[in-house]
Amino acid sequence: MEESTMMNELEHHPLNRRIYYKVRDLIASGRIPPGAQLDERSLANDLAVSRTPLREAIATLVEEGLVERRPYRGNFVRMFTAKQVNDLYVVRKVLEGLATRLAVLSLTEEDLHKIRAILDETQQALAQDDMAAYSIADERFHDTIAQMSKNETLIESIGRLKRQIQIVRLGANRDPQVVARTALERPQILAALEARDADLAARLMEEHIDGVRNSMVALLQSSEAPEEDLS
Repeated sequence: MEESTMMNELEHHPLNRRIYYKVRDLIASGRIPPGAQLDERSLANDLAVSRTPLREAIATLVEEGLVERRPYRGNFVRMFTAKQVNDLYVVRKVLEGLATRLAVLSLTEEDLHKIRAILDETQQALAQDDMAAYSIADERFHDTIAQMSKNETLIESIGRLKRQIQIVRLGANRDPQVVARTALERPQILAALEARDADLAARLMEEHIDGVRNSMVALLQSSEAPEEDLS
């Protein structure tokens, strides 16, 4: 989401909700990285707010699993283990596969045009080596297809999961092999959508997500103590 659009939308929310969105964006963008402590004083100064609504915003982030509260130490951006990432992506694969299948049932030419435009943005971002823009376009690709499912329960479930996935996705989008592979997979998903082939589109989306899962789990396992294979 572009900053100007986000700021306009934030104006319609209560103060603690606006702060929540701002802190969540700092985490999702990697500006506050996994494992970092949320310094209330610094954040309050940076955001020009008092610490009471900031604490309320942080409490919401704790409830959502983006931040963990450590007794006597403070609040820290959550760091995910290989097992936790595996579990997140297993659920994501099922939900987004279903969303893709449902989207095919009501796809319009306007919908397909929107997806094509997003894929053009991903390719342009890659050509310019703009990984921030690439990550935004990647997120929009998945969000747009989920919205096209027209299933509110499914959309909300994917949205809740996405907030945790976003932290992990930053690592995936820094891996050149993952980026190169997924850049080839999205047009295949689009082609299946254009053909109105629900089974193929859903399968390709599931494989797309599963490939990222395998890469991220392997990366995290390499930095952890040896444990059971999760693939």
